[in-house]
Amino acid sequence: MASQSLISQPKNTQQIIRLLQQMEEYSRNNAAPLPLNEEVRTLWSGIGFRIAQHHFVVSMDFVREIMKYPSVSQVPGSKEWVRGIANVRGNLLPIFDLQGFLGKVLTPVKRETRVLSIARDKLSAGLIVDEIYGMKYFDQSLFDAHIGRDMKWSDFFSGGYEVDGKNWMVFNMQQLVESRDFLNVAS
Repeated sequence: MASQSLISQPKNTQQIIRLLQQMEEYSRNNAAPLPLNEEVRTLWSGIGFRIAQHHFVVSMDFVREIMKYPSVSQVPGSKEWVRGIANVRGNLLPIFDLQGFLGKVLTPVKRETRVLSIARDKLSAGLIVDEIYGMKYFDQSLFDAHIGRDMKWSDFFSGGYEVDGKNWMVFNMQQLVESRDFLNVAS
C-alpha cells in the first residue's frame, strides 16, 4: 500500500501560487516576533581578583595565565615582597607579593591564593593575589574615574565600576611595570 501524502500535490500554476500564499500566511501567523529595539551596550572585560578586602580587575592584555601558588626559591638580598623565583614549565618566573608591594603586609598563602602571571614587553612576573574571580564584564558607560582615588595605592588604579554596592577598581598593570619602586627589587 502506497503512503498517502497529507498535502496534495499541486496540479497547475494557480494551485502552486495558492499553496505558497498559504505557507506565507502560516509563517507570518506562527513566527516569533522580532526583538525589541534594544540599546547596544559596550562591555569592558577583565580578570577579577581580590587583595585583602579590595576587589580589582585587570585587562586581559597583561595576563598570560592564572596559576596556583608555585614552589619558590628565595632570592637573597631582595625586598620582603619578592617571594622568590619559580620554575614554571622550564621558565624562571619572579614571584612578587602584590599586597606586600602595595601595602607592606604580605599575603598569607591559603588554598584560594593565586598567582597572576603577567607579561609586558620583556617583563614577566607572577603576582600573588588573595583570590581570583575569573572573567568580569562591566558596562563601559558605568565607568567611574573616581573609584579608588581615595586609597593609598591610587597610583595603580584607573578608576573602576560599582556593581551591586561593590567597587571593582581597574588595576593599571602598565603603571605597575613602569614603577621604579616595583622594578627595584634589591633591599
